[in-house]
Amino acid sequence: MTSLQSLLQDSIARRRALVIIVALVLTALVPLADTILPSGWSYALLAGGVLLVMVALLMLARPAASSGERVESDSGARPGAGLLLYLSPVILLNLVYPLVSPAMAAVNVGGVQLTLVVLASSITVPWLAQAACLPAYRAIGDLMAERDMGAITRRFCTTWPAMFVQALPLVVVFALPLWLATRWSFTALATYAALCALHLLFVQSLVLANVGDRRGLWAIAWIAYAAALFVAPTIWWLPPLLGALTQIAAMGRGLASLGLSRRLGARDFSSDLVRGLLLGAVLWADKFVLFLVTGGDFQVVIVFLAMLPAVVAYNYYFVNLAPRVDKAVATLHRTIAEEPLTVLATRSRRLSRTVDRAVLSTGAVGMVLTLVISLLLEGIQPVNVLLAVSVGVASWAFMILTLLSYELDYIGEKIVPQVLGGIHLALCVGAFLLIGATQTSAGAAFAYGALVVADLVLVAVAWVLYKRHWSQPEYTLFWRHATSW
Repeated sequence: MTSLQSLLQDSIARRRALVIIVALVLTALVPLADTILPSGWSYALLAGGVLLVMVALLMLARPAASSGERVESDSGARPGAGLLLYLSPVILLNLVYPLVSPAMAAVNVGGVQLTLVVLASSITVPWLAQAACLPAYRAIGDLMAERDMGAITRRFCTTWPAMFVQALPLVVVFALPLWLATRWSFTALATYAALCALHLLFVQSLVLANVGDRRGLWAIAWIAYAAALFVAPTIWWLPPLLGALTQIAAMGRGLASLGLSRRLGARDFSSDLVRGLLLGAVLWADKFVLFLVTGGDFQVVIVFLAMLPAVVAYNYYFVNLAPRVDKAVATLHRTIAEEPLTVLATRSRRLSRTVDRAVLSTGAVGMVLTLVISLLLEGIQPVNVLLAVSVGVASWAFMILTLLSYELDYIGEKIVPQVLGGIHLALCVGAFLLIGATQTSAGAAFAYGALVVADLVLVAVAWVLYKRHWSQPEYTLFWRHATSW
């Protein structure tokens, strides 16, 4: 009940929750539009989708309008521009891949279309990256508060070569089930593994741009990647390599610290890999498992379009809302050290309210965008709208569960998010294995519908656990550790 009372007491959080509920109900009704509405209404749905696009863009460009708080990035860039730069991979790759897919499809690698190999890699890399980059943040963690990018770059370069080598076994973790499911030839599987390894190098090279809030440098990497893909789509190794080179060149004098001598502890490194795999599974595992079950024979365009709202909303949180949460946490730390208990209680409530608004605002943006995609597809391609709605709502639930797991991990609860991720992974495997005919639009929609029901239960559990810790953040962040000494 305490979890619900906090929503009712905060008018902004209450409005965001209402937006989520209304958008969710409307999205669920979209597949029934052809039955309920007379013929010819597809144009009205398209118009409604376009209108909602403009509303959603306004919410994205003005984080204060959605969160009720003033939000500025540390770099001083406008939040809308920062988000646009951060979403450059989503924008560029969705523009380029449809143009180059025919050229890729004409090339076979070990008896497998290059398109399929690249698709398998594209599905794998976001999940792999979540695990492979966590050790990098551990290596530079003690330097991040000071924001001294020179020192951070030197430390990163000192550990990066060994860290890259240590993370390579992750490629085997993904390649083995792929081979068992598809029985690809050695050449095709080796190409997939090499692509994953090159993307591993690429995503680790992006850590410094992310830590330094250098959105322009981040966008340059993806522009180089997309340009290489567009110019030479069949030279599969070029895009990640060229993208990584843009980041390596920006490291400048820090490259003098490159070496294999400094390695992260095997126990900590393994712990970070497992933690990253379980946390990343919530948002990315379904696409990988779907590929394994179908051999890549599924409605790729519809699935990727339907998951875009969740990806955009997730990035929206970290670009526009997370900085506000970080500042509120830093303020609470200073209050614990310097201010009386009366001030501490006020700051604690303010932090709890800030995090609630950030989570719910992200959920509202994601759900509105899901409704937008559903309306647009109902107007353009109604035959696949049920699949789009199922994947869209499921991806929204995955995103919210990931965000709540992140907040739990942030405040020091490391085990619970991993348990939630493990349960979600098991549910994904079960849904796609037990529900046959996932190659068909109806079968895949049914599997994702089952995941919606299961993951909404997990979201409810995660919300209760999240509120238990964030309703009194001063205890979880400090007093619990102090009393355990």
